[in-house]
Amino acid sequence: MKLKSLNERITSNRSGRHVSGRCLCGAVELEIDFPAFWAWHDHSVASRRAHGAAYATYIGCWRKHTRVVNGHRSIARFEDAKTESTRSFCAQCGAPLLYERKRWPHMVNIPRALFTRRTGREPRYHVAIEERQDWAYIGNRLVPLKDYPGIVWERPKSRRRPRELMAMLSSTAGASRPRVRISSGERIRVPKIDPNTLVSSSRDHADAK
Repeated sequence: MKLKSLNERITSNRSGRHVSGRCLCGAVELEIDFPAFWAWHDHSVASRRAHGAAYATYIGCWRKHTRVVNGHRSIARFEDAKTESTRSFCAQCGAPLLYERKRWPHMVNIPRALFTRRTGREPRYHVAIEERQDWAYIGNRLVPLKDYPGIVWERPKSRRRPRELMAMLSSTAGASRPRVRISSGERIRVPKIDPNTLVSSSRDHADAK
């Protein structure tokens, strides 16, 4: 699971077709032989925190088909003894680069987002789906946000907006009040009704029955 094993194969395992990916700052460049072995979405806590995202999408490749082309000295590693895995990052921009697990020493996992071209595999699998967060976007319908070009949002389940709801409640409360006709110059004070009094009165009426 050493990074050196990847560097040793930079020139010896090039196939006829390959795709390359790079980190955010471009200091590290990776290359894989096309196509990748498989691809999946990882919802585990470890990957979620490592990427700072709802979930991470990886492509899995054979180690012998994966190469670090540029930026070997810019790669930092973090070894997680609890999960027996190693994660590599760019030391300059912090972008995740490699995810290696002891259980599969011949496989290397690379974030799909590092590649701008097709890798030959679509992420149709989900790992640790039971750890998916309820706030993660799952493909619900989105609509444009008014007055904010380029932004879309997910409408709440209730179609009424808070202001519309408050206006409705206010109008309903006003309709329940008795209407009293008054002459000009005359002021009539309507007494306030205590809800607790209504509750106790209804209980007394029930006891009387």
